[in-house]
Amino acid sequence: MKLSVACNFDPELPAQLEPYPVYEVYGKLTSDYFGGGRPSFYLPLVDRKQLESTVATVRASGIEFNYLINSVCMANMELTREGQHKLRELLDWLCEIGVTSVTVASIYMLRTIKRCYPRLKVRISAHRFTDNARKSRFWEDNGADCIVVSEVNIYREFKVLEAIRRSVKCDLQLIVNNSCRQDCAIACAHASAMNHASQQGSKGFPLDYCSVVCLDFRLREPVNYLRANWIRPEDLHLYEDMGYDNFKIVERNTPTPLLVERTRAYAERRYDGNLLDLVWNVAYPPDKFNGRAKDAYSAGRFLRYFMRPRTVNMLRFLQVVDMGKHQGILFPRRPGKHFIEIPNRELDGFIERFRHTSCLDQVCEECRYCHEWAARVVKIDPEWETKARTQYDNLFEDLHTGAFWEPIATTAVSKLRQVTGL
Repeated sequence: MKLSVACNFDPELPAQLEPYPVYEVYGKLTSDYFGGGRPSFYLPLVDRKQLESTVATVRASGIEFNYLINSVCMANMELTREGQHKLRELLDWLCEIGVTSVTVASIYMLRTIKRCYPRLKVRISAHRFTDNARKSRFWEDNGADCIVVSEVNIYREFKVLEAIRRSVKCDLQLIVNNSCRQDCAIACAHASAMNHASQQGSKGFPLDYCSVVCLDFRLREPVNYLRANWIRPEDLHLYEDMGYDNFKIVERNTPTPLLVERTRAYAERRYDGNLLDLVWNVAYPPDKFNGRAKDAYSAGRFLRYFMRPRTVNMLRFLQVVDMGKHQGILFPRRPGKHFIEIPNRELDGFIERFRHTSCLDQVCEECRYCHEWAARVVKIDPEWETKARTQYDNLFEDLHTGAFWEPIATTAVSKLRQVTGL
């Protein structure tokens, strides 16, 4: 087993990963010219000096560092004189500070780096959605050292995974704790939106609309908490039997104590708690927010990324803050039990159906295998759910009618009329 773990840039992280088979951590600057797979507001604040220090620390611990240049949309800037200068300067610096490998989502990036920077290993991002043997061969034939297999559609398609493994000699990596919906129809659009939200100089407002859609969708159809592409620690051996041994653990905004718990669970191939503790990228428990992680919900972060009164209606945006606090999005969840419970060990045996039956030629609403399991194991706090649904309804109303962008004065007058009846 080889584990690749998200880097949250906590100085304490490398030492706490040492007991486990972690061969690398991965991350990037909070923003750069090309952007990456997560929006800046979601990530720890990291400049070049801190990244250089982190690379030195992890390398001293015998751990490699993988830098992400995994934007799927760069507006063709990589094919300009300015873009070329930025790319070469970035790669020169990464080589200088000891980065071992880079992750890309572009055939141009792959070919350029393999030709001009042969010391760097190059990995193909999960956001290229490599989901069959032909795509895998394409990337290997063009020089890829490793491919992150698509995390949204085939982790329970065992025959497809076997064919991919047989088709290439290069390394293959599986993201074990991703919670994206099965066969997500908006995954590519989501990846592009996140790229732009981490590019320097981006003028768009960083509201992760696709994530809000998916959080609402799962709440209204709880089967989607199970109909996702996570791999339970107890089921890793099935993938190892097919020849997969490189497993990736997300997310980069995860507080260190929880990130270490996730690493331990997969290293030991067992977890006795709530499945969402392993696979969700929101609603982290408050007691896990050590020192640096508290910046995730600081006033400074709000001002840095969201205080844009000339772009959106800040009175309307306050409901997003309220929703974040209620649901633990960029905030710790409320103390006590998680508002959604999926006891991991109650899913023992869930994987068996998929070992022999594909979902590609099935209609979920006719099969209903996942629906029946969800009815048994997914438990949602009804009071929390009622408020969460109302929050989603109100936010979508503002976003789709355009009220989210109306002048604040218009909103203030409307509110005043509601209160006074005038």
